[in-house]
Amino acid sequence: MTAVEVVDADAFRRAMAQLPTFVTVITTRSPDGPVGCTVNAVMSLSLEPSSVVVSLRTGGRTLEHLRATGVFAVNALAWEQRELCRRFASGDPARRFDGVRHVLRDGVPVLPGAVAVVGCVLEDALEVHDHTLVVGRVVWSTSGEQPALVLRAGEHHRC
Repeated sequence: MTAVEVVDADAFRRAMAQLPTFVTVITTRSPDGPVGCTVNAVMSLSLEPSSVVVSLRTGGRTLEHLRATGVFAVNALAWEQRELCRRFASGDPARRFDGVRHVLRDGVPVLPGAVAVVGCVLEDALEVHDHTLVVGRVVWSTSGEQPALVLRAGEHHRC
């Protein structure tokens, strides 16, 4: 493979879909209320200081409001929350929270029942291609024991 070879986007998407990934919903607030989106590209970055990296679509509504507020939460969905995966991935972004139970922690919307939630302050952001890598310093975290929701090959799995 050479550096100038073009990769087939569909083949790449199929290959990456084979990697199991935890399903998360990134949440923040806007002047009109809570906003959020489904994200599967999340990783811990460091323990000292505790921090995470989240990949968000550049130009997306969630990223816009996250930058404006400087705060967000990473909600790792539980198996029982699989309906939220699709809800926060598609449809009218302004209506994603309609009828969805949430609580505010330090002003950030949090999805009760998530396997783990980390609350973050925006520390840095780096635009790469069509996404922005957001570095968040963790200011609080919670976790539970319920089975997690994992996505592989477009299918939900229990972990």
